[in-house]
Amino acid sequence: MTPMRSATRIVIALAAGVALAAPIAALAMTRGGPAARPAPSFTRDVAPVIAEKCAGCHRVGGIAPFPLETASQIRLHASAIDEAVSERLMPPWPPGSRSPAYVGQDTRILSASQRATILAWARAGGRTDGRARRPAAPKGPEVRTGETLLDLRMQAAYEPSAPKGVTDDYRCFLVDPHQATDSFVTSARIEPGQPKIVHHVILFRVGAGDVAAAKRLDAGSAGPGWSCFGGTGLPAGDGAGIADSLNNANWIAAWAPGWGGNHLPDGTGVTLPAGSEIVMQVHYNLLNGRAPDRSRALLTVVPASAHLTPLQTMLLPAPVELACAKGEHGKLCDRNEALFDLAHKYGPAAAFTPAGLLILCRGSAANPVASAVSACDRRITTPTTIYVAAGHMHLLGASVELELNPGTPHAKVLLDIPRWDFHWQNAYTLASPVRAEPGDVVRVTCRHDVAKRTHGGHGVPATPRYILWGEGTTDEMCLGILQVTRG
Repeated sequence: MTPMRSATRIVIALAAGVALAAPIAALAMTRGGPAARPAPSFTRDVAPVIAEKCAGCHRVGGIAPFPLETASQIRLHASAIDEAVSERLMPPWPPGSRSPAYVGQDTRILSASQRATILAWARAGGRTDGRARRPAAPKGPEVRTGETLLDLRMQAAYEPSAPKGVTDDYRCFLVDPHQATDSFVTSARIEPGQPKIVHHVILFRVGAGDVAAAKRLDAGSAGPGWSCFGGTGLPAGDGAGIADSLNNANWIAAWAPGWGGNHLPDGTGVTLPAGSEIVMQVHYNLLNGRAPDRSRALLTVVPASAHLTPLQTMLLPAPVELACAKGEHGKLCDRNEALFDLAHKYGPAAAFTPAGLLILCRGSAANPVASAVSACDRRITTPTTIYVAAGHMHLLGASVELELNPGTPHAKVLLDIPRWDFHWQNAYTLASPVRAEPGDVVRVTCRHDVAKRTHGGHGVPATPRYILWGEGTTDEMCLGILQVTRG
């Protein structure tokens, strides 16, 4: 497939619509014959669906490549809408048919009747007979009885920058929630100030004993915040070792493109001890430009007297070892040169991460083997209830799966995304939480496609190189994320 044809297909994919299977009888109306009916009215039937399910992203300044805010814009893209809805690509709902049911998924996808209406209208010529509708204004965070809303903003705007040849800037900003007593975070909504350049945001909890160290890092760096590739530069978690920091990461919340901000499962919350502060780590992707950013986070909290069950974040990273594609050549196709390149871009510590992940997941880093498929198993050591599942990869990602007890009669898929799209990432709350017992195994499996380097668009540099785990947008990751309670 040529780059131009691929790029065109990506634009089409981002046009509108998504999909449940539509009844054959409903689709028959679009094809004429004895059962043919008049095409749906744009004003009465189509415009409300576009406003509800498409225009929130397809707007001026939105993440989509073109707006669908006026009747003329929608009419212009009628054929693209037809193809995107037919191929079940829009509005994006990444989980595949093997995934379990998730909370709120009905609000993200088209109903069978909505899909049939959109297809019938587009195939009848996409005519408009009135104005488009404006999407509902975004709602602020829901503040429930007993909750307090915290509006946490970067103290000042920050304009990202990076050395020549580096396309990523990791910056940490310390924000004070001013909590004099122990509390629980019950929801988090992160609003990037510049969505086009913000790759992701993570909120890290900083215990009272580490606040002084965070302030020293801030004071020692020019401008707002401090550079923080690979972490905050502070202790990595609430535990004493690497395994503890992965099983109970000091994350409060995270945001990536396509990621919303919902309430945590009822009865649960993320602990925020008295005197704690929060580090907002913002990853800027400079492939999309540079502009002053002032991102913020909106949290709801309740006092510790609410006696919620602590919700913990479990991280499941797996090594990434992607060789250059057949026929590709270049200095960076050598793995050692690729390691040196990581160290040059992000510091010496970055070159140790690939080896550490090989040891964690395969037991040895002595003989790394390149593969498009990466996986890692983690054994559950204490009774655990799994509430939320998410996956994270970068631009070469093809699919990701999280599964409990794979290959056994008791296997359960927690999340299956068969067609990865970097621009649509989310955390999915299981409609029915899953119980895991000591001895059970959770596996993350990622598939990457190195050919996306030449035909995948998204700004992937075409220079051939061996791809390793790295924090940069043009490096790669394989990461499973679970939110769980213990006991």
